[in-house]
Amino acid sequence: MADQTLARYVNERGVLTLLRVHGPSSRADMARQLSLTPATVTRLVTEMIERGLVREEPRGAAREGREPGRPAVGVALAPDGAYFLGVEIGVGVLRFALLDLAAKVTLTSERIIPRTTPPEAIAVMIGEELAARAADPRFRGRIRSVGVTVPGLVTLDGYVVHLPILGWKELNLKALLAAAVPLPAIVENNATAAAFGAVYTQPELPSDCTIFLKLGTGLGGAAIINGRLLRGGSGTAGEFGHVRIADEGPRCSCGQVGCLETFVNLAALASLWSGRDHSGESEATMLPATVAAAAEAGNPGAVIAIDHLAERLGRGVVSLVNIFNPTMIVLGGVMRPVIERMIPVFEAVVAAGIVPGMRMPDIRLSALGLHECAIGAATIAHHRAFDLSNFDLAVRDT
Repeated sequence: MADQTLARYVNERGVLTLLRVHGPSSRADMARQLSLTPATVTRLVTEMIERGLVREEPRGAAREGREPGRPAVGVALAPDGAYFLGVEIGVGVLRFALLDLAAKVTLTSERIIPRTTPPEAIAVMIGEELAARAADPRFRGRIRSVGVTVPGLVTLDGYVVHLPILGWKELNLKALLAAAVPLPAIVENNATAAAFGAVYTQPELPSDCTIFLKLGTGLGGAAIINGRLLRGGSGTAGEFGHVRIADEGPRCSCGQVGCLETFVNLAALASLWSGRDHSGESEATMLPATVAAAAEAGNPGAVIAIDHLAERLGRGVVSLVNIFNPTMIVLGGVMRPVIERMIPVFEAVVAAGIVPGMRMPDIRLSALGLHECAIGAATIAHHRAFDLSNFDLAVRDT
């Protein structure tokens, strides 16, 4: 009985993953692609229709009325069958994203707050955002889980080891969430979540090896290999901002000097642009757009600042390309306005520095925008609840 329950569980997620990645399908096509019998697929689909996870719809030409007779009927995800809330705890801001069962963004919002303690951040998250969504008739009873991100070192079990930018350290954030949130909750590093979201929400893109870099107050990153995050032994892999590119430089939050992130973050941009730090959080957030606009207008100082950042970023990414041989590099974060103008110099530095004969990766901007971390957190919650790739088990028939 236990084996049958597990097989049904895995097979169900196989159907949901197939429909999410490839779109509506007939029962016969699903049976063939998942190596299941038609009877098994029919039983699974019937159960999931009753639970509101999938629905039937006309298919192909029959849907457009070009063929007489009974229309072909396919099976599609029911996007409103389940929802997943993502929360980014940032510096002075909470950002929220709600994803549906098809992993599409339903809504986003943000709340500007002062630097806060973990209980205060959780109280705002639960008392306002989660409560509002749970009370909305569209989402009531359908929010399945919550993903939360922070800009710090996070282990696989949701333990925040070090979060200097908020002053948090040695914090069992997952336990705090479990005590306060009436839903399953996961905790993730913000760049790791954004990286996963960038790939998960665009299944049509190659995912054999993707490097994601998030540029902002610091520089975070992650590697996604065959659709899965490369987490390392305890889950803290991907600290690409601490690749050392110089013997000297500003003191990094990790205590070292020469770290990549100290040369390509908001503070570095402020120093290059105006010769001073932009300590105000709102001022720092607006800085990339200001510098990008100045560069567009031909301001030589802005052009030099952007090119300098691009050269330093390229120098660090050369090591990542030589190590991982990625198919694609995705760049995101609040520095996006200047990142767009950095790409030509950045690509040239990387192409000139990688091992001769190694393929140059495709360089892309993240498509998720300002809420990429919250969206990424929601995609991880979605993935853990409904995606087949959580399992290293073969799909079995029942």
